[in-house]
Amino acid sequence: MRTGMASHGHARSDLRHLHLHRVAIAKLRKHPELRGACLVLLDDWLGQREHAASVPWLRQWREMLASWTTDELATVILDPEGGQTLRQCSPLAPVLTPQERWAALEEIERHSVSEP
Repeated sequence: MRTGMASHGHARSDLRHLHLHRVAIAKLRKHPELRGACLVLLDDWLGQREHAASVPWLRQWREMLASWTTDELATVILDPEGGQTLRQCSPLAPVLTPQERWAALEEIERHSVSEP
């Protein structure tokens, strides 16, 4: 029974991450200059030993943010399964304000509560 509960919690977490990334990508479309703050964060992470295991994905993020269009980025990051690992080490936190993040989380909570 614990396994089912754990996987349910994990699925819920994945759903929240996916929604937050949808909101962040939408904002990046309107404000591409926000990529700069994400690249600064990535460079900081790439210089830290505790992120060594994530370096391949962080480098992929760096390439995507530095040279891909927002549509190309969205295709990979918003893929429900294929983008999961990248979403778990996402540098998009600087894109959303705390208020935007909370609003997005409340939106996904309302949506998941209203589902049967």
